[in-house]
Amino acid sequence: MMYEEIVKAVSNAAAIFKLVCGVGNNAAWLVMMDGYDQAKRCKAFRRSLRGGHMVGWYFKKAVNDFKDYERQLLTTGKNRMFHVADMTEDVRRKYGDISDAEYYEFWKGVGGVAYAKTQPHITSLWNKYRVSLIKHDVKDAEHVAWVMTAQAAIDLSLAMYESAMKECETGMNLHRKLLDGIFGQFSLKTVSKDWMRALMLLAPETNNYQLDSTEERNIEFGLEQLMEAWLDPELLYSSASGAVDDYEEIFATKGFVKKVQREIAEVRAETLKELENEL
Repeated sequence: MMYEEIVKAVSNAAAIFKLVCGVGNNAAWLVMMDGYDQAKRCKAFRRSLRGGHMVGWYFKKAVNDFKDYERQLLTTGKNRMFHVADMTEDVRRKYGDISDAEYYEFWKGVGGVAYAKTQPHITSLWNKYRVSLIKHDVKDAEHVAWVMTAQAAIDLSLAMYESAMKECETGMNLHRKLLDGIFGQFSLKTVSKDWMRALMLLAPETNNYQLDSTEERNIEFGLEQLMEAWLDPELLYSSASGAVDDYEEIFATKGFVKKVQREIAEVRAETLKELENEL
């Protein structure tokens, strides 16, 4: 591949990662916040605050991991994804006098729209965990189920990240090492690891009991439903479109808002057509 071709392919890959991880990572963050609020209601969490145990510490660490990841995205000096001054002139003119942080918040809004649109799937998965936990006599089942749902959402974001990796590796003929170096900053691997540690300390029995076949099918179905919903091109592009509506004040004019909406619609239609041709 010629240098110019690689630059163009990396630019196209950046668009994919920002869309896919914009949904997965930022929707997962909102489910994490639900899980964190619910974890604080558990007796084991409250005991940890009084007794100096590590439950609360690991939950806080997982939250701080996410904040560190955000800080890295915003302040990195290389492979910058949210630096307004790096935009090409034709892209920059669409936006008003905005900061990098405002542009980043707009990107986070994509996940907020997806989170709202898929709330029934999220709640359904929570209920499947809740029913299983109650059956196995796990304490604070209703609250622990939200922590488990958050773990599932974080791991789903990692699966979406990997799907973007594979699409760019095979579809754009870009080497995995190159992609890791540029887009590895989008991975929530550390967040997942520390959230799981927090969950295991909060409710260690969740790592010991065996699911029966019905429970296993129900939970697997709930995970598949949420995965399919978050990876659905309709959701990805409608979430991007919804974020444009929610943050239209960052654009230079109303005309540019309409222009960006048309561009999203065109890419969506093109993507759906390509998917139909592959079937």
